[in-house]
Amino acid sequence: MADKILEILSSLGLPGLFVGVYLEALGIPFPGSVLVALAGFLSKQGKINIVLAWLVSMLGYILGSASAFLIGQHVGEPFIKRWGRYLQLTPQRFDRAQQWLKKSAPGFIIGGRFIPTVGNVTPYVAGISGISLVQFLLYDIIHALLWLTTFLGAGALLGKNWLRLVDGPWFKWLWVAGGLFLLIYIFRHINVHR
Repeated sequence: MADKILEILSSLGLPGLFVGVYLEALGIPFPGSVLVALAGFLSKQGKINIVLAWLVSMLGYILGSASAFLIGQHVGEPFIKRWGRYLQLTPQRFDRAQQWLKKSAPGFIIGGRFIPTVGNVTPYVAGISGISLVQFLLYDIIHALLWLTTFLGAGALLGKNWLRLVDGPWFKWLWVAGGLFLLIYIFRHINVHR
């Protein structure tokens, strides 16, 4: 099973990695972090060059972030307030994000990108706020350096120790715990809707 998953992921290659990271940076809820970690994992399996994966990921991230910034800058606040709910951006969250950006642009852009939901809307809010694209990209590139290095490194570390981890006796218990958490989540979700 694990070999089949690795085969599918390695067939995506660098173009798939680029698209995934671009979508993540654009703010679309997409597991770009997982793809970056998997690229690091595959680099230790000899299927992807880690330097190329890092460069492709950085390019995808910068282009995705710049696209989202320009959408925010040119489409503006009324569009985001009307359609932002599809990105889980309520008017209240949007107002809080704008206040945070006014207090600290570097903190909002660099740190905010790490926070789920806030990270998705950060480039749009920055574009609407009126800061320059160059200033936004400076802070966003700092975030991207931290993000990519962390996830590629974690994937590479896992890839290096993969067989030792999978053969360990606790790995089966990890699957059992994951299954239990999934069942609890489903049960709670069903009860909430009743």
